[in-house]
Amino acid sequence: MRRGILFVTFFVLCSLAPHVGAAEENAALEMKVRRVMLDPSAKTPTAVVILENIKEKKLMPIWIGSEEATSIAIELENVAAPRPNAHDLIRNILQGLGAVLQRITITDLRNNIYYASITLKLKGQEFQIDSRPSDAIAVALRMKAPIFASTQVLAKAKQLPSPERSKEDLRKIMGIHVQDLTPELASLFDLQIKTGVLVADIELGSLASEAGVQRGDIILKLNDRTIQRVGDVESFLQGAKRPSQVRMEILRKGKTITVLLNLHS
Repeated sequence: MRRGILFVTFFVLCSLAPHVGAAEENAALEMKVRRVMLDPSAKTPTAVVILENIKEKKLMPIWIGSEEATSIAIELENVAAPRPNAHDLIRNILQGLGAVLQRITITDLRNNIYYASITLKLKGQEFQIDSRPSDAIAVALRMKAPIFASTQVLAKAKQLPSPERSKEDLRKIMGIHVQDLTPELASLFDLQIKTGVLVADIELGSLASEAGVQRGDIILKLNDRTIQRVGDVESFLQGAKRPSQVRMEILRKGKTITVLLNLHS
């Protein structure tokens, strides 16, 4: 049903007369999708897509639905879906019509709801289409289009879930962003293992990056110490005697491998 609605909606929008011109946009800054995660502070599984300001490195979380989170995660991880989902369908329709997705913009935050617009160019005319941010992001990723956020929405953006801020030391020490692997998250990434710590992102040039750690790896052990949650990693690194070398056992695409990290003293 949702797919049919999306098909009809985009077909009609892309067939509008040229007088639907582009609305004037507020000043906006370019963003990139940093990662998709589950909000650990929520009582029920709630997905969050994290956008990062390319210039200022400021993070902006947007709470989204599980279907949209799955769609964004699939594209981020370059997972080949057996059949096109709704956002694949939108991309295929736009490309079939010869439309160019110029950009998407997160335009506002009102009453805890984020708003976005999709800027299309078709037959020499520019169109502004209202959209949920999650759908706009999923389509933009598929069409390699830039993502922007208005300065006003950045100023009003919510804070990251508090447990995420507590992991800052992991980023500084090892250069990784991690989160607990839950059954819901395992299902989201189609993982067989249900416990462990997921590497959600890697800082370029970091210790972890140089050691060969990759986004999507599952941390199983640190120096033979079994790791089941992020707190285990934190307590390992915050111990009285932090090791100068860490042997990290990770699960990658169903195979267990070991990497070595030489920590700064």
